[in-house]
Amino acid sequence: MNSTVSMMISALIFFFILRGQLSGMNKPLKKSGISLLLPILYISTSFMQLFDPSLHIREEQVIIALVIGMVVSIPLILTTNFEVRDNGSTFIKRNKTVFVLLIVIFVLRFLVVATIKSIDPSTLSFMCNLVTFGYISTWRITSYLKFRGVSSSKQAMMNV
Repeated sequence: MNSTVSMMISALIFFFILRGQLSGMNKPLKKSGISLLLPILYISTSFMQLFDPSLHIREEQVIIALVIGMVVSIPLILTTNFEVRDNGSTFIKRNKTVFVLLIVIFVLRFLVVATIKSIDPSTLSFMCNLVTFGYISTWRITSYLKFRGVSSSKQAMMNV
């Protein structure tokens, strides 16, 4: 898979993530909160690159990419919160910083792909997808846990 196709797929996944964030701020999350975990499924489709015979990735590259992704997720985790509104439904708290962070991360990804020439394009593309998987899965799993905490405290308040 060439880097152009990979970046187009990344742009599509990025669009779905932004759309999900925006809809979560404007309409209530379902009781289970499973929709928060869907972006992990979206990005996991990039693992199809493992079938590319031109992919040459080492174990330490995988670990480094995933750790970078986890570090990148920290500001997203800190800025993503949930609130129970007057109607008793749980929403993602409105926060423009999340959108700015996502856009910055996406632009940085494009810049990295455009400037790093020492790694072959398929390996670089896969490493970028691993970084993305690292931050999306860490951010979304933590967000899901935050959501469950807010939802359970809402239930506790309703039972009092």
